[in-house]
Amino acid sequence: MLVKNIDFLLTFKCPAECQHCSYKAGPNRTGVIKQKDASRYLKELTKMQSLKSVWVHGGEPFLYFDYLEYIIKEANRLAIPRIGVITNSFWAKDEKSANKKLERLKKAGLTVVTFSSDFFHQEFIPLEYVRNALMSAVAIGFDNIYVDSYFVDDINSYNYFNEFTRKNLEMLEMINGIEFHQFPMSVEGRSTNLIEYLKLHDKIPSGDCPLPFWIDGNLENPETIEIDYEGNVTLCPGISIGNTNLQSLTKIIHNYNVENHPILSFIFKEGPIGLLKIAKEQGFQNKIQYANECHLCYELRKFLQPLYSFSLAPKEGY
Repeated sequence: MLVKNIDFLLTFKCPAECQHCSYKAGPNRTGVIKQKDASRYLKELTKMQSLKSVWVHGGEPFLYFDYLEYIIKEANRLAIPRIGVITNSFWAKDEKSANKKLERLKKAGLTVVTFSSDFFHQEFIPLEYVRNALMSAVAIGFDNIYVDSYFVDDINSYNYFNEFTRKNLEMLEMINGIEFHQFPMSVEGRSTNLIEYLKLHDKIPSGDCPLPFWIDGNLENPETIEIDYEGNVTLCPGISIGNTNLQSLTKIIHNYNVENHPILSFIFKEGPIGLLKIAKEQGFQNKIQYANECHLCYELRKFLQPLYSFSLAPKEGY
């Protein structure tokens, strides 16, 4: 397993409680990655191989600004070339406030900023705050400035959520120097409450596992790992390959073998439908239709989570 990228899920606490959130982040969540742990992870990884990128997100990383700044400084000190953060902009009530924070992070070594903007985030964060943050980021100058937006069902689907998002993006697109990314929401976590707005299928999806776009590589050799404050080392949200409180990150990576993982081994060989057999053996009864393989996988993992709590973590995502 040759890890090239690490994502720190700094916290699952967030001022927003978005309907599409895979990890069910929100105001009532607690916990943050300790600075000494983040530093240890980075040192372990850079001793094994060169890292291409470090990202910090959550939850909302700006809630723990000093921790965020520390991780950026550590990554910069270790000469990791691409250092990014993902934020909902709750902190950018005006451009002066936005400038103050982004200038500090730029000085610390931040190279890329991603701002989340869509129906889900704008239920809680005024679009004006996102605009303030974008204007500030453009003025300060970063290698890349992105706006990521998530759509219900499909990017081209017409529904209330998506139309709201499109109208907001039209206003943001007037700002130069920004790259816009659009994704269909993943059907897991809190987003399963939105299945009435999805195209569901009678036939159980039987295709391969469509890995999250940020992982790179494949299940045999994933290039990206995520680490949360509980020490869970995850690939897809909710699938852990180890916990750093029980074993060093170095050993977790060296010992990783997809065919030995109690959950990923089935997904690797047969796709998400591979979990259906073991779920049925435990009493699973299929009662719903599914939007896609990811939706099926999540519902099966949710059922199996109490039996595989070590491999299906963090628990709160289920």
